[in-house]
Amino acid sequence: MTLLLLIVGFVAVCALLVIGAPIYVVLTSVAIALLLNEGVTVAGLGQHGLDTLNTPVLVSVPFFLLAAVTMRGGGIAKVLFDAALTWIGAMRGGLAIAGVVATAIFAAINGSSMATALAMGTLLVPMLIDNGYSPRFAMGLTAASATLGILIPPSLPMILIGIIAEESVPRLFVGGVVPGLLQAALFGLYIYFVADKVGGHPLPRASRHEIIQKNVHAFPAYAIPIVVLGGIYGGFVTLTEAAVLGATIAIIAVLFVYRTGKLRDLRALFSEAIDRTGVVTVKIVGAALLSLWIIKSGLPQTLTQMVADSGLKAWQFLTFMNIFLIVMGMFLEGSAIILIVLPIVAPIVKTLGIDMTHFGVILIINIELALLSPPIGLNLFIMANVTRRPVAEVIRGTAPFFLLMLGLLVLVTYVPEVTTWLPNLAFGK
Repeated sequence: MTLLLLIVGFVAVCALLVIGAPIYVVLTSVAIALLLNEGVTVAGLGQHGLDTLNTPVLVSVPFFLLAAVTMRGGGIAKVLFDAALTWIGAMRGGLAIAGVVATAIFAAINGSSMATALAMGTLLVPMLIDNGYSPRFAMGLTAASATLGILIPPSLPMILIGIIAEESVPRLFVGGVVPGLLQAALFGLYIYFVADKVGGHPLPRASRHEIIQKNVHAFPAYAIPIVVLGGIYGGFVTLTEAAVLGATIAIIAVLFVYRTGKLRDLRALFSEAIDRTGVVTVKIVGAALLSLWIIKSGLPQTLTQMVADSGLKAWQFLTFMNIFLIVMGMFLEGSAIILIVLPIVAPIVKTLGIDMTHFGVILIINIELALLSPPIGLNLFIMANVTRRPVAEVIRGTAPFFLLMLGLLVLVTYVPEVTTWLPNLAFGK
């Protein structure tokens, strides 16, 4: 009976997602139906949902989202880009590399890949094209670089992983730093070697006065990731306090330093942050209810025992998971993958002795790839919408960067120290 319900539940989830139902509606409705069938009371469902939300980590979400929506429309992306351009604009491929650097810093402030794609797409793509780069390359670079928004902390998917897998979110954040910097470096090296082929040319070297002026002007924007990440890693503030500080600095920078927003805009910013927080909250409740039914079904325990009996090695399991996640990424968006897959595989990960931070970063890189994978890849459609060009052209432009990210995935998967070295250094093993 449990197997039959599992099959029915899986089919129901897939069918609802195919017809376009939001993931939070899918998870919550299917989980409630399955649990009520198992005899769980409505009061029991409500209590479990409340227990799941009773975590300090969740308090940080609205403030990270407030910082993200403030910076997305506050012109901070251009400030960061102009500052990066003063340092590397004169080198071969300098304009494009500056775009990667600015995107990486913006990602360290923003925490959302789609918001990064939207902000950098409207800024970077026209500048690259005007400077002689091919439109295909400009769109591919920007769509791929925007995926750094969920790998370089703070990252909302990492918060989801931390809550569902009961893993330290600051540890996950630190685990994403080195892989994120490696991804940016891989993109930069690739640009340097192909710059002559894709049409770009170096810009005039910036004067010392311009370098100082642009970087001093960008200091408030630089201060956000320094305060947030430095505060967390240094142990000076909690995750929630860091989120509040980041949102506060972002608002001050946009309203009073760069003057790209007005006080009357705050209502809309707060409203959007609250709306997005509500969606995240309902997703977490739905995932918690589905996890409760999965645990009651005994599926994780059965799979864990099967893995233990089979003698499967950790690297073999990770290889299988990468293939499975890449296929899933072609049909599901990132949060759906986390919410559906993680409750089932988390016990197996722990049984095999795989560091959950290591697995969490592998999961995030797979979600990055999903953002560039047709037919669902969201960054592809955002870039096509921003530039008003065919999605097929964007896909061709992302292909070389997709392959570089696959190489990064292989490195992170089979050399766990790339992910675990910095968290172990910061927090101990």
